[in-house]
Amino acid sequence: MRIKYTKEAEESLIEIAEFLYYRWTEKEIQDLYSELETVLENVSEKRVVYQEFSENIFQALIGNRNVKFYFSVSQEEILVLFFLNCRQNPERLDFLK
Repeated sequence: MRIKYTKEAEESLIEIAEFLYYRWTEKEIQDLYSELETVLENVSEKRVVYQEFSENIFQALIGNRNVKFYFSVSQEEILVLFFLNCRQNPERLDFLK
């Protein structure tokens, strides 16, 4: 299954990574990316069903539950929509609804 990232997802992941660079260890940041890969693999192989955020948009916690990411799934691809640090304002997600 193909995985695509929206521009918002790329920008929000970079923003979070830059923020965490000064607060987390290198291992914690690597674990974040590893957990992201694991979730995407689970979704592509239909091993796990994640919590639904809104119609056909799902969310998963990664990075020791400090980061949520939002994605949609179709037959051919997983579309990663956005990353949100759990300390950020959830109103940033209004565009997903």
